[in-house]
Amino acid sequence: MEKTLLIIGVHVEELCFGERVAQGAKELGIDVLRIEHGLSNDRFLYANLFYYDTFLRELYLQTHMQIQGKYSLAIDLHTGFNQAGCCADVFCKETCVLNCLHSVLQNKLIQGNLLSKKVRLMKIVKDMAVRPKLADPGYLPCKTFIPKIVWEGRHYHYVGLEIYLPKPGQGSREDCLFARQLVKCIHECGRKLKE
Repeated sequence: MEKTLLIIGVHVEELCFGERVAQGAKELGIDVLRIEHGLSNDRFLYANLFYYDTFLRELYLQTHMQIQGKYSLAIDLHTGFNQAGCCADVFCKETCVLNCLHSVLQNKLIQGNLLSKKVRLMKIVKDMAVRPKLADPGYLPCKTFIPKIVWEGRHYHYVGLEIYLPKPGQGSREDCLFARQLVKCIHECGRKLKE
């Protein structure tokens, strides 16, 4: 199975941007999982943080059941905020995926700049206290709230993609193009890993 799935709308505030980024995904051979009733990023809406975390975990476990056995790569799109300009973090447990993406990004230009200058690659780890392997010195370690069964890479490659927008909201046309280009690069790596 060499199919890629783009997940949008885990948080309701991210759905509009996700839909704009997902335009044209079919032409690339990427399926889209649109989460109609995601969670709000505003944790203060929840009386107890435990319930927020429980709902989010359940949402990801349901998503995992839809991915497993059907897709080899899952791209989980989110948005954040960075006044300095559009940039991105890419999260993955698998060094082979990060290495491939590092290589692909070195050769891609967007608006006259190397895409790699606007993207930070991060390796998901179980324990921040454990030092990364010598093979992973270029990737910042990070933890995630996403259930381990989703990001551990047993059934498919999981890649978290956080696009930081210069203004809160749906993002500009350039922001969407930047995100689409990154999704395309991640998809390209997914195909290369199957070769």
